[in-house]
Amino acid sequence: MANIQSSISAYSVTRSGKIVIADNPMFDDHRGFTDTKKSAQEALQEATTYANFAKHQEVYTDKAHGTGATAYTMALADWFGAPKVLEIDVDNWTGEIGQIIRVKARDNVIVAGVSVAIHDAMENVLEAGDAVQAEEGSAWWNYTTQSRIKMTPFPIVEATAQDLPGNTDTFVIS
Repeated sequence: MANIQSSISAYSVTRSGKIVIADNPMFDDHRGFTDTKKSAQEALQEATTYANFAKHQEVYTDKAHGTGATAYTMALADWFGAPKVLEIDVDNWTGEIGQIIRVKARDNVIVAGVSVAIHDAMENVLEAGDAVQAEEGSAWWNYTTQSRIKMTPFPIVEATAQDLPGNTDTFVIS
């Protein structure tokens, strides 16, 4: 064992008597560190500030009712949970004015709004606006087109969902 110890820079003995051998770690004396803990702390501070403000809003008190959670924890979870655009339905859209583009979006609490932008192949915005919820509690949102859009080549349709804390998610079809 003495011969082994002299040639090894680091070792330890487990409870079962096994010897674990390792070299000393090699670090650059001028290494840099990222401050991820600070940004996580800032995010938590922003989330708690939002939750303290929002815990009295009806949407959070209703969501918490009967779950064992508080409106504060619902608001806190909403801060960290972004909505998700699940689908864009353009099956009945032929490019004419007044037609409906449907967007399906969900959130852990509530989707506060959905916007739609239609771009040409060069990514120029042809039209944009807010969708309206198909019916209360529905995941579907309807956007009514305002202008005639050339369908060849097929335009880029972009839908963005937003929740109450301002988190967003965007989904694009082309």
